[in-house]
Amino acid sequence: MKKAFVATLMLLLIASLTFAAPTAEAGPKKPASLTVVVPNTTILDPLERIFANYTAETGIKVEIQALPAGEEYGRLLQTRFATKDYPDLFTMDPGTKQYTKFGVDRLLEMTGDKLFDNVLEASLDFQRYQGKLYGAPWGGTGTYGVYYNKDVFKAIGADVPKNYADFVNILKKAKASGYIPVYEAAKTEWPLQVFSLIAWPTFVDPQLGDEGVQKLERNELRLNQVPALKDVFSRYVALRDAGLFQDGYQSGTYDEQMELLATGKAAVAFQISNFIPSLMAKFGQDYVSEKIGWFPLPSDTDKGVAMLTPAHQILVPRDGKNTEFAMDLVRYMTKVENQNIYFEYNAGIPVYKGVEKKLLPYEMDVLAYDQAGKAKINVQNRLSSSFTDFPKILQNLLITSDVDGALDLLDENFRRTGKARALPGF
Repeated sequence: MKKAFVATLMLLLIASLTFAAPTAEAGPKKPASLTVVVPNTTILDPLERIFANYTAETGIKVEIQALPAGEEYGRLLQTRFATKDYPDLFTMDPGTKQYTKFGVDRLLEMTGDKLFDNVLEASLDFQRYQGKLYGAPWGGTGTYGVYYNKDVFKAIGADVPKNYADFVNILKKAKASGYIPVYEAAKTEWPLQVFSLIAWPTFVDPQLGDEGVQKLERNELRLNQVPALKDVFSRYVALRDAGLFQDGYQSGTYDEQMELLATGKAAVAFQISNFIPSLMAKFGQDYVSEKIGWFPLPSDTDKGVAMLTPAHQILVPRDGKNTEFAMDLVRYMTKVENQNIYFEYNAGIPVYKGVEKKLLPYEMDVLAYDQAGKAKINVQNRLSSSFTDFPKILQNLLITSDVDGALDLLDENFRRTGKARALPGF
């Protein structure tokens, strides 16, 4: 009897412990699909391959939504944030200003994630906002710069210019030989900003220094109080006044700019590194490598300072429905083998260690400037506020030649944008 009682008691105790034990909480439900938003200028082939592999491994489909690129892209995403119509993840321009644009409290913090162990430190430094990370680098570094046709330069006996005066003389020589010196895509608008941006590290940074840029960041210095920037605008107008743009530059387009530079009708174009993949898609990689060269805008005394563009980034909305699975996809996209797929289609210098990428000739030139300490990140990526409507301001500058008016409007827009983003100092 006693033994039976003890046995019964033990069974009851075990049963009570079993039922009292907390059950492990079920993890988030696996979604049938994830939504990735990208600009409509994105080359989709690598993403489609990467996502097909991801679906094969996980069973989760990935839907790509391509939105209009440029400023409209940011506005559309901000609208989706405001209406809580979040994508699971989205690619975005580089820089911490993107964090403040969407609000760091509405982005998933990624600090400490293992994916960052494989990122080059320079890119990580650029991505940190108050010591924290909210975006994973995506793609490679590149540059804005002066792209030139090698055959044209050879025909007129020119080499990479040693200084700014040498640069202007080369353009004049090209014109005298029947070539378009500089093709400007004024009708397309956005290419007009490139000259001023590539001039910044060469002419403005040496005058301001990093501390001066930080004063702009804190709104302790106004853009129209920077003499070197006024000088840059004046140089731009002077190129136009010297007849060094193509005839009818006001109707110039990006597509024609590509065509005429690649075919040797134009000597030079001020462009961004995305220019190269576009050229390769049309003319082939070997042709572009042989025909198109690059150099930074020269200073009055030397070859100048290269302007680097940092890698873009992947962001995840904090209040999205599938944040855990979204981060898994981010980690998957940034694996070395998937970055290798990305660079089969895209130019740029990889920021993830171990990625196999044969650099194009111009990329090797950019890297040489970087390694020599003659390169700076695009100033727009170093500032949290933006040069709002910059292309339109420069388009108007070419119409009016009013340098002071253009600077005043740029400064006004910069401070208005900083105030709208509730940035410190604005």
